[in-house]
Amino acid sequence: MKTVFWIFLFWSISLSASASMGTDPCAVAGSQCQTTTRDVWQIYDAIQIRNALGTPSSDLWTALHLKFSLPFATFFTTLLVAPLALSLGKKGNSLCVALSIALVFVWYLMYATFQPLGNLGSIPPFWAAWIQNLVFAGAGLALWGWNQRERWLPHWLW
Repeated sequence: MKTVFWIFLFWSISLSASASMGTDPCAVAGSQCQTTTRDVWQIYDAIQIRNALGTPSSDLWTALHLKFSLPFATFFTTLLVAPLALSLGKKGNSLCVALSIALVFVWYLMYATFQPLGNLGSIPPFWAAWIQNLVFAGAGLALWGWNQRERWLPHWLW
């Protein structure tokens, strides 16, 4: 029985050693392969390993940019939803809530569309992570400017 245990132990150690000697950067780095559980420095280290091995790292670059862009998603969504709610006023509170939910769904749809494109390298990882936030920020600022046009422009221009 002891012999079987030692053979199994030796076999499992040799398999893990051979896996870490392959071209899998996650195994070489000795960390988990899911980028959602890694911190920024672990992702950056994995990028450096992949670059040293000569394998593509666009998925890791996208994950690195998402670590910074996802916390700002609520701010940019609010930047669009708040002027929308102010422009509708008390006309329909339930309409404002429904539009907010629909806009969050649109944000998530953009996120789910562009993130895989960034992982594949079809678009730059920066744009894959930030495009939905930038679109919402631009739309929110445009809507805010439209609501403030009375203060900026003379009445005869609008």
